[in-house]
Amino acid sequence: MGVVRKSSGTVMAYDPAARWSARAWALVAYLAVLSVVAGIVVFAVRYQPLTAANFASGPVTSSGANVVRVGYANGGTFSFGFLLVNDGPLPVKIQSIRVTGQNDLLVTVGLETAAKRYAGSLAQGDPSLDKFLPFTLAGDDRRWIAVRTRFGNCGRFVAGASQTYTRFNVTYSVLGFTKHAWVPLPKDIGVDSPPDFACPSRVA
Repeated sequence: MGVVRKSSGTVMAYDPAARWSARAWALVAYLAVLSVVAGIVVFAVRYQPLTAANFASGPVTSSGANVVRVGYANGGTFSFGFLLVNDGPLPVKIQSIRVTGQNDLLVTVGLETAAKRYAGSLAQGDPSLDKFLPFTLAGDDRRWIAVRTRFGNCGRFVAGASQTYTRFNVTYSVLGFTKHAWVPLPKDIGVDSPPDFACPSRVA
């Protein structure tokens, strides 16, 4: 019975230079990918394309080029509106808008929107206005925002004290990142705290 010897095959010579070259190219590729990802993250973190324009409001006591003054009316309401504009190329999802706080002289009680408008009605029940829900604002697009407020909290302020609203806060998402931005209002809104006789909740 014969014995068949198996060939030991071809033995590759060890080449340290080739191995280090392969590792170097792998590292370069990894750093390139990491750089692209880091660039996207930095861009998304810094990206803030939102502006506002075309202010409108209900009755005011005075109006200038850059500011309106609103007379405080205990138990009354005040509405104003503006365009929220996406000046950038990327779509952003608008999640929330906050203009006034719950302890302010103006307290937000509702938001409404209308698409594809440069201005719009502020009338309650206007069929062109929809209740605010999160929406996507495409690049170079706009959305009319109507803000409903009521006068309140005068008891927290001394007579003659004032609040001026110059900007609003927007929570939005872009490229998978959720961001918050302060956007200047097209016009400032000034409200003065009323005298004692017009503020029943104020403690003398």
